[in-house]
Amino acid sequence: AGILKLIGGLISKDEVLTPKDKEEALKLLEIDIIEMQDISEEEIEEDRAEDIADEIKKKGEPRSLEAEEGDKEEDNETGTAGEVAEETEEVEEDKAKDIEDEVKNVDGIKEMATIISPGRFNMILELEKRVDRYNTSDKVKDAIALAKEHLPEDMDEPVVKVLEVKRDLMSVALTSNTLSTDQLIEQANLLKDKISNLKNISEVTIYGDSDIYYDINLDTQKIKALGLDENAVVTAISGLSYIYPIGKVEDSKGGHYYISTFNGKKTSKSMINSRLRISGKTLYLSDIATIEKRYEDAATLFSVDTRNAIDVAIKQSKVGNALTLSEAIQSIVDTQNAKKEDLQFIIHNDKSVNIKDRLNIIVSNILLGLLLISLLVMLLINNRMSFVITIGIPTSFVLGAFYLYVAGYSINMISLVGVLIALGIIVDDAIVVSENIQQHIEAGLEAKEAAIQGAKEMFKPVTVASITTLFAFIPALMLSGTMGEVIKLIPIAVSVLVLASLIESFVFLPIHAAHILKKEKKTADWGKANRFYSRIIHFLMKYKKSFLVLFILIVPLLTGLGITLSKFQMFPKFDATTINLALKANVNTTTEETYQILKQIEKDIYAQKEKFYVDHIGSVSGWRRDSAGNSETYPYVGMITIELQKLKPQNFVDQFITPNLSFYYDKEGRVREEKSQPVAQKLRAFLKEQNYKSRYNLTDIDIVERKVGPIKSDLKVGLISEDSQKIITYIAQLKAAPTRDRRDSFCG
Repeated sequence: AGILKLIGGLISKDEVLTPKDKEEALKLLEIDIIEMQDISEEEIEEDRAEDIADEIKKKGEPRSLEAEEGDKEEDNETGTAGEVAEETEEVEEDKAKDIEDEVKNVDGIKEMATIISPGRFNMILELEKRVDRYNTSDKVKDAIALAKEHLPEDMDEPVVKVLEVKRDLMSVALTSNTLSTDQLIEQANLLKDKISNLKNISEVTIYGDSDIYYDINLDTQKIKALGLDENAVVTAISGLSYIYPIGKVEDSKGGHYYISTFNGKKTSKSMINSRLRISGKTLYLSDIATIEKRYEDAATLFSVDTRNAIDVAIKQSKVGNALTLSEAIQSIVDTQNAKKEDLQFIIHNDKSVNIKDRLNIIVSNILLGLLLISLLVMLLINNRMSFVITIGIPTSFVLGAFYLYVAGYSINMISLVGVLIALGIIVDDAIVVSENIQQHIEAGLEAKEAAIQGAKEMFKPVTVASITTLFAFIPALMLSGTMGEVIKLIPIAVSVLVLASLIESFVFLPIHAAHILKKEKKTADWGKANRFYSRIIHFLMKYKKSFLVLFILIVPLLTGLGITLSKFQMFPKFDATTINLALKANVNTTTEETYQILKQIEKDIYAQKEKFYVDHIGSVSGWRRDSAGNSETYPYVGMITIELQKLKPQNFVDQFITPNLSFYYDKEGRVREEKSQPVAQKLRAFLKEQNYKSRYNLTDIDIVERKVGPIKSDLKVGLISEDSQKIITYIAQLKAAPTRDRRDSFCG
């Protein structure tokens, strides 16, 4: 009755309808409403789902068919982005399942996961070992082609990509107080072209970039004055600039040539000077129009140190040398900064700095180990033997490095850790062999004969000892999965260096010893140490039963106690050079609105840069990455990257050893007194104090800590159900529940 009264009131205001037409309209409406009363709720939902599906097929983006719960009393026709996502979810899930049904029949696929989000879905395939990924990619494309008949006509063509290893190298921010955003984007593209020409650069991405539009503004007065038809003018302009493929010419000797038409220039200056032929008249476009270039539809917006900027993110290929590429890009940036006074190029988030610091630590530790070994052998044995052992260690390193190069392995952080572990083993072999040679020399044999005899006697025990060491590292080499791929270089490097040490000890070391070791240079006297050791052994042998009982009781007890009190952690937390802050706003938030939120937070943090040891701070709107490495690209997400100042020397080694035994050490800018973990805790407290979550109606804001190694999360929880809405509900409950409640709910 209320609806009839409302419609009747609207009809009565319409002067076009006759009274008879108004009465007929009300009768028809009344009949429809009476019939609707007999329709069940399930049928209404089915009709509503069909309407949504039809809407998706027509437009790709459905229109909300109902208001939000809080707006039931108001007439709402458009709905929110959250409602649109909810309505399209089932349809997108159906289409994803259609593709999954075809793809799962492809051989070689180990696991398949699909991530569905509003307007898109991503399918991630994990292949079995020793499966050709490019061949499998072609099979997946064929499977998708079979599933296309079930997909909407206006759906974009699914793209299959083979995962290529790309490593973050650095970012270059462009900022200026005088240049416009359009000019910054042009300069960023020029920089991108220069950097892309460098060898082993795999990807250069511009954040803050947008699509180029040319606005052609027609002067209707001039068009009329020239006696031209406006439709003819528009038709002529539409064919002003295009590239259209025609075909290809195949030549067995010269290769294949692809042919395409090319009509018109792509710059506004050349386009305005284009000559047109309209209705038998020839004229220039500049006679009837003006052209303006603009940038729109930016998917991301970027700022650095609270200033609007364009960011150029650079990635290297897996075979690229980060140090060499960093120097080349630094040279390009320095040249650009010298040429353009009104434009500033800022290098930030430079990964080569971290690599240099880590190399400094490893290399300085290896060199320190060599020095300490040489000094100890010099003090405990003699000077000449110390020299023989010391020159043998680099020989083993060269042999090991040669094998790694031939086998296709790189010398990186993991392999250098293996070198550090193997250092003591290499020295053991050399000490045992050289000391035995020295004994034969002191016994009266000639140096050459003593070298041969001493090496022959030690060949069997040293070789057996080396083989047992290799067997100890075999289990680490047999680890599978991501962890195995990460640490496999350690057992490989150790094994290679142990074998190299055998070659050095029984081939090169005897030659060196024959020329360096002398009978006059006797070894140090160990008489006192031997007598002390003899007394201990005799004492233990006298009370061997008591000692054995104590050993059997105490050792297991201490072992169990140590395991109980110890805390297991796969990879310890190391100091980081960057801290990331990720946020997610309401789904109705635009990229520009998210950008303004980020700018305010960035400004607040930068105002206290001394407290948080900020070197550079940058924010990007429209993109973020979580701690597990998963990225999101939506208008309502954003990320702030805080690049910290370099850490001050923390101990004696950092202060005196590393600077003097490193190849890449740079002491400039090392002013940070706290490690990244305490700084991250301060930032968390700061975010809570500022109450950004409530102030800007954010659904999520937190510090994203970067994990070391392949373990990106301490715990992962997966929920499986046919009802995706139920999964979303329970995920929200898990996120809101305290730790103990989460455990109890799972147990229940």
